[in-house]
Amino acid sequence: MHILVVDDFVLVELALAQVVQGTPHTLTGVRDPRSLPEVLSQEGPFDLALVDINFGPGVPTGLTAMRILRDLSPETKIVIESTDEERNRLLFLLASFAFFQPLGLMSKTFSTEEMRAVIDAIDRGDNAGPGFAAADGAPGQRGVTPVQRLVRNSGCLDELIRSRTDLMLWRALVRFDKRGEVARAAHVDERTVDRFTASKSLVVDEIQAEFPEDATASQAPPREEDDPGGQRRHPNLVRLARFAQTHSHFFADEAIDELFAARWQAPRTRRRRSWR
Repeated sequence: MHILVVDDFVLVELALAQVVQGTPHTLTGVRDPRSLPEVLSQEGPFDLALVDINFGPGVPTGLTAMRILRDLSPETKIVIESTDEERNRLLFLLASFAFFQPLGLMSKTFSTEEMRAVIDAIDRGDNAGPGFAAADGAPGQRGVTPVQRLVRNSGCLDELIRSRTDLMLWRALVRFDKRGEVARAAHVDERTVDRFTASKSLVVDEIQAEFPEDATASQAPPREEDDPGGQRRHPNLVRLARFAQTHSHFFADEAIDELFAARWQAPRTRRRRSWR
């Protein structure tokens, strides 16, 4: 296979180079998703792309990389690679499976043998090789794989970001946790902030219940208190601010605007709990 590694961390590419050494597989590395069009035109097509989900500041994320691959090289199979301890990766992973249907998820902490098993399984056309959390699971596999859980819950993003106003409010919550400040930053009235707080608190609760290992705040809401300026911090609003701050890179990602645009333009339907 001709394999593409889209990762800003060169050690990941070096580790994969060791995995494919002595095999018919070839490897090409890309540090920045913005380089993909040139690499695809010069060295493509690729059979498999291993895509990092979250890059450094100022660099487009894996969502942009997958969009470019979808548009310019739709035949390329995609596997997401990620570090397990990244607490800010959950929304990126949910969006990846909501919009791009990658084959699966590979941990950067995999051993050489586990990485080789993933590549060999994909080369055989088996999307559930040893150590590989494939979206469709393995024959006879018990329980739900991590990726199946992500696929099953990817629709929660439709509730989390139902409109451009929702996205503006999430971006405002990255910086503020008081009602008036959030309203001004998002260019809405305070009643809109109240409605947003009520509805999104339920969604965040459900996400954190489904993915407790990625929970970003205590289940107990913080104590309501006044700040020195006299503005009251609503406990649910503070909780949403904590959630927004943890996932700030996701909410700031310009790819989100484009990916959700078609959904915002679609006829509005009641989708509450359709993802559970």
